Amino acid sequence: MNITSTMLPPVFSAVLLAIPIIIMVLPSLRYWSEFGKKQRTSHPTRKAKYRFPFFQVFVFGVFCMWGFWVGGILSLALGFYDTLLGWLAFTTPYDLAIQIAGFCVFFVGALTYDMTLIVAGKAVRPAPSGILEDHKLIRKGPFGVVRHPLYVSYFLITVGLAGVLHIGWILIPSLCIAFGIYPTAKAEEEVLVERFKEEYVKYQQEVGMFLPKI
Repeated sequence: MNITSTMLPPVFSAVLLAIPIIIMVLPSLRYWSEFGKKQRTSHPTRKAKYRFPFFQVFVFGVFCMWGFWVGGILSLALGFYDTLLGWLAFTTPYDLAIQIAGFCVFFVGALTYDMTLIVAGKAVRPAPSGILEDHKLIRKGPFGVVRHPLYVSYFLITVGLAGVLHIGWILIPSLCIAFGIYPTAKAEEEVLVERFKEEYVKYQQEVGMFLPKI
């Protein structure tokens, strides 16, 4: 199945998919460096009590997102897309339009992801790590639009990849993220309310959880 003949040039698509990863390299290196230092010098005050299996399903969806993202870049750049992923792909009379729409959704999610890391830095911690005593509430950038921009970015990136790569099966990981996103975020907010009290309650009233408030 020669799917790439009805899509954007494979190498061009690979470059477009790789741009957000290239942009996030420096913020990610800084983030993990600061996270490592904090882990050695500080201890979390409390960890969220995640609801299983919601959290496990959510993490599964995120891992699949990264797998398809990186796998898509490599297969397109090296010319192996039709061989490795073509059997999973769908085709329609609107292949190019679907791919362009997918890129639009993908870039909104990828930009949100990058901006979240750049703005929040060490204030964003891996989900099971808990919060620290000196943890500060970030309200600027994407955090001024929604309270959980990182989680929203995961969903948008995954949905976008389904269109970019023409693989409808990628919507399954996006559904996994959607299934687990609210219980996961809710468990974290219980800890944040305890830590920041009225400051976080006011934040909840003013900023939407996953969608901007009108």
